[in-house]
Amino acid sequence: MSESTGRPDVHRFALYSDIHANVPALEAVLADIAEHGIAVRFCLGDLVGYGADPSGVIARVRATGDAVIRGNYDDGIGHRKGGCGCYYGTPEAEAEGAESYARTDAALDDAEHAYLADLVDEVRFEAEGVRVLLCHGSPRRINEYLLPDRPDHHLARLAEEANADLICVGHVHIPYHRTVALASGEVAHWVSDGSVGKPKDGDPRACWVEVVVDGARESAQRVGVTFHRVAFESGEGDARA
Repeated sequence: MSESTGRPDVHRFALYSDIHANVPALEAVLADIAEHGIAVRFCLGDLVGYGADPSGVIARVRATGDAVIRGNYDDGIGHRKGGCGCYYGTPEAEAEGAESYARTDAALDDAEHAYLADLVDEVRFEAEGVRVLLCHGSPRRINEYLLPDRPDHHLARLAEEANADLICVGHVHIPYHRTVALASGEVAHWVSDGSVGKPKDGDPRACWVEVVVDGARESAQRVGVTFHRVAFESGEGDARA
């Protein structure tokens, strides 16, 4: 499922997620991925919620043909659970989340709800001996926050339990690439792809990730990650840069 880059032991692909109904940000990211010449893309979930155009994002992502993982917001809306399973640090944030859920739920028709509900929990494939796992929150829970300060030994245990060498997640809206040592002497790579439509790392530009797997390198250097930031025009005509 990955893309050859000229050498048979090198593959690359793009990751994007947490669009949150932001069509202008999504269009900017898809255009930027195309400009970088990457044909294989994966969406790690949370198409809807918060933004103004959940139907537009669903239609655009479906039109790409990309493999799409169900995010926690997609799960809550798709299955009409009454909430997205999000963490809210303040009563104000909780009220905003409830309003967002109600607005999104009302904006989508039955077919769009069914599409979100039917998305897959994970995608697995192997690239040059690297076992790749793509999910939304974590390998064990759709709404688990694997923040950048999660201890190495926790990530190592999760990787071993998941039988994966490269685990790519969304959900936290903060991009990072970490390597953690395993009991086997190898390393596991963790990649968080940030957010297309609602970044939380202080940079308002949309984020996507380019991943290159080089089978000729040792395990610690086998995965290369480049984070791309893209300015976009908001619905009000303001450039997010």
